[in-house]
Amino acid sequence: MAPRINQRRGSSGNESKLCHIKYILISALLVLILFLARLNYQLMTRLGQDANAATAVTSNAVVEGEPGAAHGKLNSLRKEVSELKEKVDTMKKLVGKADDTPQSKPAALADPSKLSGSINSHGELERITCTASQGSAQMERSNQRFNEWWSHSACPDQAWMDSIHSVFHDAMQSTNLDASLLTANDKSKPFLVLDIGCNKGYTSSDFFDALSPGTGMNPKNLVRAIREIAKEDNTKFDRDGGVCNDADKPLNTDTTSVREMEVHCFEPSPATYNMLTRAHAKLMPKGDERAKWHIHNLGVHEVNGKMAWHEACGTAVGDELCTIVPEGTKNSISVPVVTVDSFLEDTYKSGKQMPLVHMLKVDAEGLDPAVLTGSTKLLTQNRAMMVMFEFNPGLGEGEHPHGMWGKKGNPHRDLLDVTTWLDTLGYDCYLDTRVPKGNEVGKVPDAPALYRITGDCLTMEPRVRGWSNVVCASRKWGTVAWELRRLATMVE
Repeated sequence: MAPRINQRRGSSGNESKLCHIKYILISALLVLILFLARLNYQLMTRLGQDANAATAVTSNAVVEGEPGAAHGKLNSLRKEVSELKEKVDTMKKLVGKADDTPQSKPAALADPSKLSGSINSHGELERITCTASQGSAQMERSNQRFNEWWSHSACPDQAWMDSIHSVFHDAMQSTNLDASLLTANDKSKPFLVLDIGCNKGYTSSDFFDALSPGTGMNPKNLVRAIREIAKEDNTKFDRDGGVCNDADKPLNTDTTSVREMEVHCFEPSPATYNMLTRAHAKLMPKGDERAKWHIHNLGVHEVNGKMAWHEACGTAVGDELCTIVPEGTKNSISVPVVTVDSFLEDTYKSGKQMPLVHMLKVDAEGLDPAVLTGSTKLLTQNRAMMVMFEFNPGLGEGEHPHGMWGKKGNPHRDLLDVTTWLDTLGYDCYLDTRVPKGNEVGKVPDAPALYRITGDCLTMEPRVRGWSNVVCASRKWGTVAWELRRLATMVE
């Protein structure tokens, strides 16, 4: 067996020793060359590479006492490494200075007279359009965000909710709005929220916590009540904390204010409706007249009548399969459906003018376009300050006929078809989003709280992976619409 390189051959003579030394030197040179190639690559890809350790490794790899030419080459290589180290140190200092400089993140647009339009003497926010370059940049940024975090719009931060009480309150105190938009009678009415597709009630609880927190109706207390009910029934409800972990959201720090408000919760599933009524009894047993939670075992659509619903509606609490199916579907159940317009007319005896709705929320398992169509009178009169709905192009792609979005939607609807229609009625719409935080910071540049859609600001269907949430505001209610527009910083 041949001896290892570091073993000495006791009687091989000077020639053998010289060969041994040359072998070591050549090996060291090869190591140095490979090291320099690697260092050069790392310099190009990572300016922060620590060259100190590399220099130490190089020094240890060199055999002392090298003869003549080899010694000169090694000195030359050492000099190159030293120079590279100095360059790295200089670059590290420059990078350090750059890191210490505050990042130029886009601020909320603060001047309504510039890019974001102005509010006229009648309190209406000017409609604006994006240039072709702005629309392209906005589209690219939005798609980049979907690639980085597929669910950023599925479970958004809803940054606009932070000030929703003051936004609604200030709008009700406006003095320059058209009399047909805000009547004297409206100012004495409670906040009105329509929660269509109520499911386990988390949107309802969000608005109670934001507008009337003293009721104690909030996501944390709601999930506690839901789990108590499940325990009473010796079962466990699927995703009882909400698909977006709604129960973990920070609560309103104001825990005492009780303001007048009404939330109408529409839930077609008899099983979920039963759970909601029991939760209501646990959370709001006194029936405080200032804050009311009305729960209806109804579906909402573009027509009135009865429709067949998936069998899951009858037995499973909060099942996402609970949606309309073709008549005659085996084991389907029959549930009444109403339009938003007819419900408001019948409930509030509104006559020609719709009652003022502060938030129209729709999550109808892919039937959102039909619900909005059934709200045409309300929306045409701009008597809904804000609208939020879910966009899910994937719902029409699966085994069950879940809805109208997507390539197999029946009938098919595109997001831009719906937002363009809403634009003609006076509404600005945005993709709601989750702002980068924690480990996400820096991954996506210029990521705002909202992505503007209306006015050619998104020119193609967004690349949604899963589902997405859209929030809109009437430009007639200028101060309300402005609160959304200021959160949608644009790429210039």
